[in-house]
Amino acid sequence: MSNSKNAPSQKEGLKKYVMFQMQRNLISLYKHHLEVIENLKIDHQFMLKKLKESFPKEAIDSVDYFDEYKYNYIRKRTLDIGNEAIRDFEKNMERLDVSLKKENNNEHEEK
Repeated sequence: MSNSKNAPSQKEGLKKYVMFQMQRNLISLYKHHLEVIENLKIDHQFMLKKLKESFPKEAIDSVDYFDEYKYNYIRKRTLDIGNEAIRDFEKNMERLDVSLKKENNNEHEEK
């Protein structure tokens, strides 16, 4: 009888665990995307520095598309999209009843 009393709390614990793991993975995903953005910014700045050695400042300024404003815009969009994905996931998880399959050593009995 204690198993049936614990079943809802076990299911909620499992659901919280699944939600936590998925949130952790989503956050990791968009943190890695932020790292990629940062690397692109560094690469862009390096490229501009090399070009400055051979071209006039006006020409360099005209190809500088990855300024601080653009970087911050992309960073903010990445965070917004990641947070929206987490909210959507949480909303969809509320609709689910999560449980684990019981290990069955007697598979032939189910058939």
